[in-house]
Amino acid sequence: MSLLKAKSSLTREKRLDTLNALQGTVDSLEREFSTKEPVKRTRTFSQSSHDDLLHALRLLASIRESVIVIHGSRGCAAAGLFYHLTVAAGCWIVTNLDERDTIMGADLKLRKAVTEAYKRYKPELIFIVATPVVAINNDDIQSVVDELHEALDVDIIPLYVTGFASHHAVTGYDIALHALLKYLGGKRSDEHQHENRINLLSVAGHNDDQREAERLLSVFGLELNTLPDGASAKTFRQAQRARLSISLDDDSSNYIGICLHDEYGVPYVEAPRPIGLGATGRWLAAAGKELGLEEAAQTFHEQECKKVKQSLGNFTLKGVRVYLGLSAATLFSVLDLVEELGGEVIGITFRYIDHRYKHRLHELALMHPALPIHVADGQPFEEVNIIKRLSPDLYLGDAAHLSQIGRLGIPVVSLEESPILGYNGLIFAARRFAAALRNRSFASAIARSPSVYQNAWLRRSANWHIKMEVK
Repeated sequence: MSLLKAKSSLTREKRLDTLNALQGTVDSLEREFSTKEPVKRTRTFSQSSHDDLLHALRLLASIRESVIVIHGSRGCAAAGLFYHLTVAAGCWIVTNLDERDTIMGADLKLRKAVTEAYKRYKPELIFIVATPVVAINNDDIQSVVDELHEALDVDIIPLYVTGFASHHAVTGYDIALHALLKYLGGKRSDEHQHENRINLLSVAGHNDDQREAERLLSVFGLELNTLPDGASAKTFRQAQRARLSISLDDDSSNYIGICLHDEYGVPYVEAPRPIGLGATGRWLAAAGKELGLEEAAQTFHEQECKKVKQSLGNFTLKGVRVYLGLSAATLFSVLDLVEELGGEVIGITFRYIDHRYKHRLHELALMHPALPIHVADGQPFEEVNIIKRLSPDLYLGDAAHLSQIGRLGIPVVSLEESPILGYNGLIFAARRFAAALRNRSFASAIARSPSVYQNAWLRRSANWHIKMEVK
């Protein structure tokens, strides 16, 4: 059955057997994924983590000519304010549910909010985002959508976000992509013909990374259809006629790639994130192979490699011990990059991991079977414990944990808010690595501040709170 026929997407746990709690070695995790269904684990204590509502709002914030109606309390809309100030291409409002609404229901408030949003902003799209409050009081959102779609003559798209159905916040991306394609993708034509267009799948990406990817794909001479970042309703409607879809981050946009393939027959090219020379070459070659333009991809890659090597000069990470804390797709490509530059990866923290990466885990286990591995999203207390023992020379990760890890006196580089993709991204990243290793004054200064964690915790095993789930 097509994924789009369902009311909403499945959680990552059900769809991909995704894990979010584990500590061990690469070899042990690879055996677990290859021989059986991975054992689910839980935490008896969890420090912090995002939920699917935040990720859904982040994705929707970049859709042009849209209004987001957050159907919930004011607290549920707090992230909407942040995204409005940073990445928003549209507007948002909140229905501001109170105690009475959570018991009696708030269909009337929702109708009033959607109608007012349409009259005030005249958008192409209106999103109704359910929240944990609505998941409890069970408002009939679909009836409101059906009624107002005819009355207002505008596309109204409901997103059924619960905030607690999944341990993985990235499920919010799947929920949003499911709704966008379900309501905007259209029916598949019997006379379906692919046009000279490539779907570039980019979710919550950096603007410079998107521009670099567009530069790389321009070598094929085809029109680019970038979605969902910066997309409009038209972008989604024409996606079904593309010659192929290729992702900048398979962790976040895998769902829409699969749906476009299963529902409309658009080939989905699964390739590593284009980080570093090797991965960028493979990413470009994968697109070229599907289009029958391998030679153009290879020629372009060779030209760019020469330019990058000239720019990098004598820069190397030889002798530098590196710890990585990233999502799986990014981590595998950054790991290859560190080794390309001569560095040594001594430990890794995946934000989550699933069976799509069995092959990469197998390759890594053959090369580094005893490499320490940690799976956690939003658990810096565990990551700090591990890193204090390993004492790396450099930490590469997302922005969430940098302050805590920096307190250990270790140079840190955030890969979340800076460009890293493609050939230009590699040059920029190498300069940041060099700057962090050369100037250690900030790391030394912050290391003098007291740790937020007690020595009693740091003496314990980092997996103290990770337990097997009891079914």
